[in-house]
Amino acid sequence: MLENLFKKTFYADDPRKVIQEDVILRLMFELAVSDGSLDKEELVMLKERALEISKNHKKISSVIKQAISGAEKSTSLYPTVQIINASYTGEQKKDLLGMLWRLVAVDGIIDHNEESLYFKIAELIRVKRSHANQIKQENS
Repeated sequence: MLENLFKKTFYADDPRKVIQEDVILRLMFELAVSDGSLDKEELVMLKERALEISKNHKKISSVIKQAISGAEKSTSLYPTVQIINASYTGEQKKDLLGMLWRLVAVDGIIDHNEESLYFKIAELIRVKRSHANQIKQENS
């Protein structure tokens, strides 16, 4: 099920758009640092994701640096959300939210800022709050 979520690749001439492989990692990074820090457990999850998407034996650290750089340069999640809304099915969006909630909960502390951003992402990718809550419960 999750395999299909990560197989799509989009290439864009527009530099504001991100390549599909980085969409999930970028959202994960944004969520992980929304509480003001990047915990060890969150970093482990980011590294695992980077390992999954690294192609051509690219160093994991360079994949993560690319996601961090993209997040720092951007002032909006809109390009990322636009790609998700244009290409993900409802089931893929739910899988994505499940992964994001596991990231929120990985350190054992549910920070208000992380939880708020989780629900904001759900809203932006057009998943009802009731479904986002259900996904949250299933992945806690």
